[in-house]
Amino acid sequence: MKWQTKAFILRQLSQIPLGKRLYLLMQKMAGSNRPQPGRDFARIVELLGMIKEAGQSSQGGIFFEIGSGWHPYAPLGCYLAGAEKIITVDVNPWMSLKSARECITASEDHLAQFAEAAGLDESTVSGRYRDIDLAALKLDKLLASMRTEYQSPGDASRTGLDSQSVDFIISSNVLEHIPAPVLKAITEEAFRILKPGGLYVHRFNPGDHYANDDNSVSTANFLQYSSTAWKKYGEGLAYHNRLRCSEFSKIFREAGFVSLLEKKRVDPQARQVLENKSITLNDEFEKFSLEDLAADYMWYTGMKPTAISVDSQSNAMGDVAFSQKS
Repeated sequence: MKWQTKAFILRQLSQIPLGKRLYLLMQKMAGSNRPQPGRDFARIVELLGMIKEAGQSSQGGIFFEIGSGWHPYAPLGCYLAGAEKIITVDVNPWMSLKSARECITASEDHLAQFAEAAGLDESTVSGRYRDIDLAALKLDKLLASMRTEYQSPGDASRTGLDSQSVDFIISSNVLEHIPAPVLKAITEEAFRILKPGGLYVHRFNPGDHYANDDNSVSTANFLQYSSTAWKKYGEGLAYHNRLRCSEFSKIFREAGFVSLLEKKRVDPQARQVLENKSITLNDEFEKFSLEDLAADYMWYTGMKPTAISVDSQSNAMGDVAFSQKS
Protein backbone atom coordinates (compact mmCIF):
# COMPACT_ATOMS: atom_id res chain seq x y z
CA MET A 1 0.00 0.00 0.00
CA LYS A 2 1.27 3.46 -0.88
CA TRP A 3 2.00 5.38 2.31
CA GLN A 4 -0.15 8.33 1.23
CA THR A 5 -3.14 5.98 0.86
CA LYS A 6 -2.67 4.57 4.34
CA ALA A 7 -2.24 8.09 5.74
CA PHE A 8 -5.52 9.15 4.09
CA ILE A 9 -7.41 6.17 5.52
CA LEU A 10 -6.07 6.72 9.03
CA ARG A 11 -6.82 10.44 8.84
CA GLN A 12 -10.44 9.74 7.91
CA LEU A 13 -10.83 7.17 10.69
CA SER A 14 -9.38 9.67 13.16
CA GLN A 15 -12.04 12.22 12.29
CA ILE A 16 -15.27 10.19 12.29
CA PRO A 17 -17.37 8.83 15.16
CA LEU A 18 -16.45 5.26 16.07
CA GLY A 19 -13.32 5.64 13.94
CA LYS A 20 -11.18 3.83 16.51
CA ARG A 21 -13.59 0.90 16.54
CA LEU A 22 -13.52 0.72 12.76
CA TYR A 23 -9.73 0.84 12.87
CA LEU A 24 -9.68 -2.06 15.33
CA LEU A 25 -12.04 -4.03 13.06
CA MET A 26 -9.81 -3.37 10.05
CA GLN A 27 -6.78 -4.51 12.03
CA LYS A 28 -8.57 -7.73 12.94
CA MET A 29 -9.68 -8.36 9.35
CA ALA A 30 -6.13 -7.77 8.08
CA GLY A 31 -4.68 -9.95 10.83
CA SER A 32 -2.17 -7.25 11.75
CA ASN A 33 -3.07 -7.39 15.45
CA ARG A 34 -2.91 -11.17 15.77
CA PRO A 35 -0.77 -12.58 18.58
CA GLN A 36 2.89 -12.90 17.65
CA PRO A 37 4.47 -14.49 20.72
CA GLY A 38 7.86 -15.11 19.12
CA ARG A 39 8.30 -11.47 18.15
CA ASP A 40 6.77 -9.94 21.25
CA PHE A 41 8.49 -12.23 23.74
CA ALA A 42 11.76 -11.23 22.07
CA ARG A 43 10.91 -7.59 22.72
CA ILE A 44 10.18 -8.12 26.41
CA VAL A 45 13.35 -10.22 26.71
CA GLU A 46 15.23 -7.15 25.45
CA LEU A 47 13.69 -5.00 28.18
CA LEU A 48 14.37 -7.60 30.87
CA GLY A 49 17.91 -7.90 29.55
CA MET A 50 18.41 -4.15 29.84
CA ILE A 51 17.32 -4.33 33.48
CA LYS A 52 19.75 -7.17 34.08
CA GLU A 53 22.52 -5.29 32.28
CA ALA A 54 21.95 -2.42 34.72
CA GLY A 55 22.71 -4.84 37.55
CA GLN A 56 19.15 -5.29 38.77
CA SER A 57 16.69 -8.19 38.97
CA SER A 58 13.07 -8.33 37.82
CA GLN A 59 12.30 -10.79 40.63
CA GLY A 60 9.93 -9.18 43.10
CA GLY A 61 9.88 -5.89 41.21
CA ILE A 62 6.93 -3.54 40.71
CA PHE A 63 6.57 -2.63 37.03
CA PHE A 64 4.69 0.18 35.31
CA GLU A 65 4.15 -0.20 31.55
CA ILE A 66 3.37 2.76 29.29
CA GLY A 67 1.17 1.65 26.38
CA SER A 68 -0.61 -1.68 26.85
CA GLY A 69 -1.72 -2.25 23.27
CA TRP A 70 -3.85 -5.23 22.23
CA HIS A 71 -1.88 -8.01 23.86
CA PRO A 72 -0.35 -8.10 27.36
CA TYR A 73 3.00 -9.58 26.34
CA ALA A 74 5.06 -7.20 28.48
CA PRO A 75 2.98 -7.86 31.63
CA LEU A 76 3.06 -11.60 30.87
CA GLY A 77 6.82 -11.57 30.43
CA CYS A 78 7.36 -9.56 33.62
CA TYR A 79 5.05 -11.89 35.55
CA LEU A 80 6.85 -14.97 34.26
CA ALA A 81 10.13 -13.32 35.27
CA GLY A 82 8.90 -13.03 38.86
CA ALA A 83 7.49 -9.50 39.08
CA GLU A 84 5.48 -8.78 42.21
CA LYS A 85 3.05 -6.45 40.41
CA ILE A 86 2.57 -4.96 36.95
CA ILE A 87 0.50 -1.86 36.22
CA THR A 88 -0.13 -1.30 32.51
CA VAL A 89 -1.71 1.90 31.18
CA ASP A 90 -3.01 2.93 27.76
CA VAL A 91 -4.99 5.90 26.45
CA ASN A 92 -6.85 3.55 24.09
CA PRO A 93 -8.81 0.54 25.41
CA TRP A 94 -7.53 -1.82 22.70
CA MET A 95 -7.15 -4.84 24.98
CA SER A 96 -10.10 -7.18 25.54
CA LEU A 97 -10.65 -10.45 27.36
CA LYS A 98 -10.51 -12.20 23.99
CA SER A 99 -7.27 -10.57 22.83
CA ALA A 100 -5.57 -11.14 26.18
CA ARG A 101 -6.64 -14.78 26.32
CA GLU A 102 -5.46 -15.35 22.73
CA CYS A 103 -2.10 -13.81 23.56
CA ILE A 104 -1.56 -15.91 26.67
CA THR A 105 -2.75 -19.13 25.03
CA ALA A 106 -0.51 -18.59 22.01
CA SER A 107 2.46 -18.09 24.34
CA GLU A 108 2.43 -21.60 25.82
CA ASP A 109 4.53 -23.14 23.05
CA HIS A 110 7.13 -20.38 23.47
CA LEU A 111 7.72 -20.66 27.22
CA ALA A 112 10.89 -22.74 26.96
CA GLN A 113 12.41 -20.36 24.41
CA PHE A 114 11.42 -17.36 26.53
CA ALA A 115 12.90 -18.88 29.69
CA GLU A 116 16.19 -19.66 27.94
CA ALA A 117 16.46 -16.22 26.35
CA ALA A 118 15.63 -14.46 29.63
CA GLY A 119 17.95 -16.67 31.68
CA LEU A 120 15.09 -18.09 33.77
CA ASP A 121 14.38 -21.56 35.10
CA GLU A 122 12.01 -23.26 32.66
CA SER A 123 10.09 -25.20 35.32
CA THR A 124 9.52 -22.01 37.34
CA VAL A 125 8.28 -20.17 34.26
CA SER A 126 5.95 -23.07 33.37
CA GLY A 127 4.61 -23.17 36.91
CA ARG A 128 3.80 -19.47 36.87
CA TYR A 129 2.11 -19.87 33.49
CA ARG A 130 -0.11 -22.68 34.81
CA ASP A 131 -1.30 -20.38 37.61
CA ILE A 132 -2.87 -17.97 35.12
CA ASP A 133 -6.66 -18.19 35.16
CA LEU A 134 -7.45 -18.59 31.47
CA ALA A 135 -11.03 -19.53 32.36
CA ALA A 136 -11.68 -16.09 33.89
CA LEU A 137 -14.81 -14.43 32.53
CA LYS A 138 -13.58 -10.87 32.94
CA LEU A 139 -10.40 -9.21 31.70
CA ASP A 140 -9.45 -7.79 35.09
CA LYS A 141 -9.75 -11.23 36.69
CA LEU A 142 -7.59 -12.84 34.03
CA LEU A 143 -4.92 -10.16 34.35
CA ALA A 144 -5.06 -10.23 38.14
CA SER A 145 -4.08 -13.92 38.03
CA MET A 146 -0.78 -12.78 36.52
CA ARG A 147 -0.41 -9.91 39.00
CA THR A 148 -1.40 -7.28 36.45
CA GLU A 149 -3.65 -4.21 36.74
CA TYR A 150 -4.90 -2.69 33.49
CA GLN A 151 -5.86 0.99 33.32
CA SER A 152 -7.53 2.24 30.15
CA PRO A 153 -8.16 4.96 29.42
CA GLY A 154 -5.22 5.85 31.62
CA ASP A 155 -2.86 8.79 31.93
CA ALA A 156 0.81 7.95 32.43
CA SER A 157 1.53 11.61 33.16
CA ARG A 158 -0.81 11.58 36.17
CA THR A 159 -0.73 8.07 37.57
CA GLY A 160 -2.08 8.73 41.05
CA LEU A 161 0.61 6.40 42.40
CA ASP A 162 2.63 7.21 45.49
CA SER A 163 6.06 8.74 45.06
CA GLN A 164 8.90 6.23 45.05
CA SER A 165 6.54 3.26 44.71
CA VAL A 166 7.71 1.63 41.45
CA ASP A 167 10.92 -0.25 40.57
CA PHE A 168 10.78 -0.26 36.77
CA ILE A 169 8.96 1.76 34.10
CA ILE A 170 8.99 0.16 30.66
CA SER A 171 7.60 0.53 27.15
CA SER A 172 8.00 -1.07 23.74
CA ASN A 173 7.27 0.75 20.46
CA VAL A 174 5.30 3.48 22.24
CA LEU A 175 7.31 6.64 22.97
CA GLU A 176 7.46 7.73 19.32
CA HIS A 177 3.66 8.07 19.35
CA ILE A 178 3.55 10.55 22.24
CA PRO A 179 3.69 14.34 21.65
CA ALA A 180 6.84 15.90 23.08
CA PRO A 181 5.09 17.98 25.81
CA VAL A 182 3.17 14.89 26.97
CA LEU A 183 6.32 12.75 26.88
CA LYS A 184 8.05 15.33 29.08
CA ALA A 185 5.17 15.18 31.56
CA ILE A 186 5.20 11.36 31.52
CA THR A 187 8.96 11.29 32.09
CA GLU A 188 8.69 13.73 35.00
CA GLU A 189 5.92 11.60 36.52
CA ALA A 190 8.04 8.50 35.99
CA PHE A 191 10.88 10.14 37.89
CA ARG A 192 8.49 10.93 40.75
CA ILE A 193 7.01 7.43 41.15
CA LEU A 194 10.25 5.51 40.68
CA LYS A 195 12.17 4.47 43.76
CA PRO A 196 15.72 5.81 44.07
CA GLY A 197 17.78 3.53 41.87
CA GLY A 198 14.69 2.61 39.84
CA LEU A 199 14.98 2.20 36.08
CA TYR A 200 13.31 3.88 33.09
CA VAL A 201 13.61 1.27 30.31
CA HIS A 202 12.41 1.73 26.73
CA ARG A 203 12.76 0.50 23.18
CA PHE A 204 11.15 2.53 20.41
CA ASN A 205 11.19 3.41 16.72
CA PRO A 206 11.95 7.05 15.77
CA GLY A 207 11.79 6.28 12.03
CA ASP A 208 8.91 6.84 9.61
CA HIS A 209 6.53 3.91 10.16
CA TYR A 210 5.02 4.25 6.71
CA ALA A 211 8.22 2.71 5.36
CA ASN A 212 7.04 -0.61 6.82
CA ASP A 213 4.14 -0.64 4.34
CA ASP A 214 5.65 1.12 1.34
CA ASN A 215 9.06 -0.08 0.14
CA SER A 216 9.40 2.94 -2.14
CA VAL A 217 10.25 5.16 0.85
CA SER A 218 12.77 4.92 3.67
CA THR A 219 12.40 5.52 7.40
CA ALA A 220 13.75 9.05 6.75
CA ASN A 221 10.79 9.90 4.48
CA PHE A 222 8.97 12.19 6.91
CA LEU A 223 12.05 14.35 7.49
CA GLN A 224 11.38 16.26 4.26
CA TYR A 225 8.16 17.78 5.68
CA SER A 226 7.66 20.72 7.99
CA SER A 227 5.56 20.22 11.12
CA THR A 228 2.66 21.97 9.44
CA ALA A 229 2.88 19.94 6.22
CA TRP A 230 3.23 16.64 8.10
CA LYS A 231 -0.07 17.12 9.94
CA LYS A 232 -1.80 15.96 6.76
CA TYR A 233 -0.13 12.57 7.10
CA GLY A 234 0.86 12.06 10.73
CA GLU A 235 -1.98 13.05 13.02
CA GLY A 236 -4.64 11.06 14.89
CA LEU A 237 -4.26 7.29 14.57
CA ALA A 238 -1.10 7.79 12.51
CA TYR A 239 0.57 10.15 14.98
CA HIS A 240 4.37 10.11 15.20
CA ASN A 241 6.26 12.82 17.08
CA ARG A 242 9.28 12.63 14.69
CA LEU A 243 11.63 13.30 17.61
CA ARG A 244 15.23 12.29 16.98
CA CYS A 245 17.19 10.13 19.43
CA SER A 246 19.10 13.13 20.79
CA GLU A 247 15.79 14.83 21.61
CA PHE A 248 14.53 11.80 23.52
CA SER A 249 17.82 11.74 25.42
CA LYS A 250 17.44 15.40 26.32
CA ILE A 251 13.91 14.87 27.67
CA PHE A 252 15.10 11.97 29.83
CA ARG A 253 18.15 13.88 31.05
CA GLU A 254 16.24 17.05 31.91
CA ALA A 255 13.78 15.01 33.99
CA GLY A 256 16.71 13.93 36.15
CA PHE A 257 17.58 10.47 34.83
CA VAL A 258 21.15 9.24 34.72
CA SER A 259 21.81 7.46 31.43
CA LEU A 260 23.04 3.87 31.80
CA LEU A 261 22.38 2.76 28.22
CA GLU A 262 21.69 4.68 25.02
CA LYS A 263 21.92 2.73 21.80
CA LYS A 264 20.51 3.52 18.41
CA ARG A 265 20.20 1.52 15.22
CA VAL A 266 20.94 3.27 11.95
CA ASP A 267 18.86 2.31 8.90
CA PRO A 268 21.34 2.01 5.99
CA GLN A 269 18.67 2.80 3.41
CA ALA A 270 17.69 6.00 5.23
CA ARG A 271 21.35 6.95 5.59
CA GLN A 272 21.94 6.48 1.87
CA VAL A 273 18.84 8.51 0.98
CA LEU A 274 20.09 11.35 3.15
CA GLU A 275 23.69 11.14 1.93
CA ASN A 276 22.55 11.14 -1.70
CA LYS A 277 20.08 13.95 -1.01
CA SER A 278 17.32 11.84 -2.58
CA ILE A 279 14.95 13.83 -0.39
CA THR A 280 15.21 17.49 0.56
CA LEU A 281 15.66 17.66 4.31
CA ASN A 282 13.32 20.16 5.92
CA ASP A 283 14.95 23.06 7.73
CA GLU A 284 13.57 21.80 11.06
CA PHE A 285 15.96 18.85 10.92
CA GLU A 286 19.11 20.54 9.62
CA LYS A 287 20.69 20.69 13.10
CA PHE A 288 20.82 16.92 13.60
CA SER A 289 23.68 14.56 12.72
CA LEU A 290 23.33 12.08 9.89
CA GLU A 291 23.20 9.15 12.33
CA ASP A 292 20.51 10.88 14.39
CA LEU A 293 18.41 11.47 11.29
CA ALA A 294 18.83 7.92 9.94
CA ALA A 295 18.18 6.15 13.26
CA ASP A 296 15.20 3.79 13.13
CA TYR A 297 15.48 2.27 16.60
CA MET A 298 16.62 3.32 20.04
CA TRP A 299 17.13 1.51 23.33
CA TYR A 300 17.37 3.49 26.56
CA THR A 301 17.91 2.73 30.23
CA GLY A 302 17.93 5.60 32.69
CA MET A 303 18.24 5.42 36.46
CA LYS A 304 16.72 7.66 39.10
CA PRO A 305 19.72 8.63 41.20
CA THR A 306 20.01 7.32 44.73
CA ALA A 307 20.97 9.46 47.70
CA ILE A 308 24.58 8.58 46.86
CA SER A 309 26.05 10.56 44.00
CA VAL A 310 26.05 8.67 40.71
CA ASP A 311 28.66 9.14 38.00
CA SER A 312 26.55 10.01 34.97
CA GLN A 313 29.49 9.30 32.72
CA SER A 314 29.48 5.56 33.51
CA ASN A 315 27.12 4.66 30.72
CA ALA A 316 27.10 2.40 27.71
CA MET A 317 26.29 4.23 24.50
CA GLY A 318 26.61 3.15 20.92
CA ASP A 319 25.23 2.92 17.43
CA VAL A 320 24.38 -0.31 15.65
CA ALA A 321 23.66 -0.62 11.92
CA PHE A 322 21.18 -3.22 10.69
CA SER A 323 19.89 -3.95 7.22
CA GLN A 324 16.32 -4.80 8.21
CA LYS A 325 13.39 -2.60 9.06
CA SER A 326 11.35 -3.22 12.24
